[in-house]
Amino acid sequence: MAAPTTPSLTPAQVNYSDPTQWKQFVRQALTDTRCATPAFLTKDLDVDTQTVTVQIAIQERVRTPGGAQWWDVPPIINVPIITPRGGGYSVTLPLKKGDEGLLVFCDTCFDNWWVNGQSNSPPAHTSSTTTAASGSQTQFEVRRHYVHDCGFIPGMWSQPNLLSNYSTSSLQIRSDDGTTIVDVSEAGVAIKGATVTAADGGAAQALVTDAFYQWFLTNILPILQSPTYLQYGGPTPPLNSETTILKGQ
Repeated sequence: MAAPTTPSLTPAQVNYSDPTQWKQFVRQALTDTRCATPAFLTKDLDVDTQTVTVQIAIQERVRTPGGAQWWDVPPIINVPIITPRGGGYSVTLPLKKGDEGLLVFCDTCFDNWWVNGQSNSPPAHTSSTTTAASGSQTQFEVRRHYVHDCGFIPGMWSQPNLLSNYSTSSLQIRSDDGTTIVDVSEAGVAIKGATVTAADGGAAQALVTDAFYQWFLTNILPILQSPTYLQYGGPTPPLNSETTILKGQ
């Protein structure tokens, strides 16, 4: 009598061969691991600490005795802001309540780094030796992807807050409403709504009005570029110099 054969497992059966509880453990671990999420400010920027209070913009589904419900994650306080900075220069933003952005969660606890930066760095250890201090810090508490180890990057926005007249051909530094724009393109730099304030705190005045700009192009620039002017030894303006004039509206 032939021995009974053992049926081989299908790929689907192999994928489901682990106990269900292990899959639940993995699923719970992933649920507790935070990486990045949209968020918005619940208060204006604290300029003294240069931190913000942030509300995660996505609710969490929570099981309760009354059934699963959608809950807000409590606001996160003392969140560092992340803006371009380096080489002795910084880009600052007047962050206000309601501003949107991306909340990024760090792998490790950064409390000691937050307080000390690269100062008071303890020596690190290897398997056999102790090295000199490198500027890195120990963890105040060993943890991963903790909700309070995060930083706020301003600028990720939702569809109701789209910018009008978004430029696809130049770099712009602008107000959201488009009333003030610094536009950088191959043609040069254009400034809309430009003002300059006197050092003594005087009233701001427009740099160049459209009327003056057109008058200059029509009446002054041709004279500056004419042979009659040049015979008196004046400098030669560059051709198409109207593209290099600081122009305000």
